[in-house]
Amino acid sequence: MAYNAKLDWEFDDDITEHDVNRWEKGIDDTSRLVTLHDAAIQTLQIDVKTMKDALFNNLNNNIFSGNFSTLNDVVLTDGWYDETGKRLVV
Repeated sequence: MAYNAKLDWEFDDDITEHDVNRWEKGIDDTSRLVTLHDAAIQTLQIDVKTMKDALFNNLNNNIFSGNFSTLNDVVLTDGWYDETGKRLVV
């Protein structure tokens, strides 16, 4: 249940047990959400680091060339062969 804030407090208003319980529930709900968000942020940080590491040096210096008269001896396990560009795309 969403927190229902009381925004019309007056100087002489009494604080009731209901008010304090409502505050405590709001604090507890927020604490639980922060814990969930912390875990999600940590997971996303790991995912981002993994993606950055996979791009190794911003894809600079990751060009390997070789002359193959045919691709008969090449086993492609990932990616595809770009027929137009005559290159392997991984």
